[in-house]
Amino acid sequence: MAQTLGELREVVSQKQDAARMAERLQAALTERRVESGVVQSMAVLRAERVMVGQILAEIDKLKAREAALAEALAEAQGRLAKEEHRLSLLTDKAKVARRGEAEARQALRDAAMPPRRR
Repeated sequence: MAQTLGELREVVSQKQDAARMAERLQAALTERRVESGVVQSMAVLRAERVMVGQILAEIDKLKAREAALAEALAEAQGRLAKEEHRLSLLTDKAKVARRGEAEARQALRDAAMPPRRR
């Protein structure tokens, strides 16, 4: 269960990192679009177009990674829920077994005692 919790934390962390990076790139792209009011040379425009294409491709990759991590997160949460349920069942069974053992010990003690005289 501890391993599953560790995996869950790792997936959540990676998902948050991917989301933050995608947001930063989106903000950078938006900022570039706002700044581009000045007339520029064709070479600069081509370079910016290539850069914008790369940023958009990176954003797409990060969003796909975030979706994959969300799926992994759901899977890890499912495993954790199953493990918690299993642990709960085993704990309940152990309690019942201990109670039964205590009752059996008490019955043995009672049987070993001589009957009361009136």
